[in-house]
Amino acid sequence: MASLASLLGACSILPKSDPLTVYQLPAAHEVTAAAFSGLSGRSLSVFTPYAGSFLDTDRIAVVPSGNRLSVYEGSRWSDPAPVVFRNRLVRDLRKTADLKAVGNERESLLADYQLRGDLVDFQVEYRNEQPTALIAFEASLVNGQSGRVIASRHFSVAEPVDGRQVPEVVQAFGRAAGRINHDIIQWVYRVAGK
Repeated sequence: MASLASLLGACSILPKSDPLTVYQLPAAHEVTAAAFSGLSGRSLSVFTPYAGSFLDTDRIAVVPSGNRLSVYEGSRWSDPAPVVFRNRLVRDLRKTADLKAVGNERESLLADYQLRGDLVDFQVEYRNEQPTALIAFEASLVNGQSGRVIASRHFSVAEPVDGRQVPEVVQAFGRAAGRINHDIIQWVYRVAGK
């Protein structure tokens, strides 16, 4: 009994971890569906992009200066950054309404097209002391039946952060994601519709 009491006492001196605030990527206010047409009746599967170990985590990445890599303390994404990016892209693609189906690789969708790629940037960098949310994606559109690459393209956006706090950083990521997704969706419709 004395050993049980000493174990219970020891539990109270263990350090407590700092609480984490979990963020999701803010949704786009609107996606201009009228700008996208030509894929009616087609389907698309969006694969989770590859990312290096610095980005393939749920921590919110920041490069405060030079080549020093860091994360915002006490904050994280709801999923690893590549999944956060993929999920927002899938949602935005679904809003275009012209595709018959849009899913991700986990849904086993036998899609006409696959969107694959590498998430090169998904972090905040300081430019002239201004925090800026960067997203860069190396995209490849693939024929879902043959596996042939139809086209590839680099996409990149930079969105200034209105402030220096994490909620403002998250809002900047939301705006950046809206911009890059718009460009990716236009490209997908243009190259797949040929």
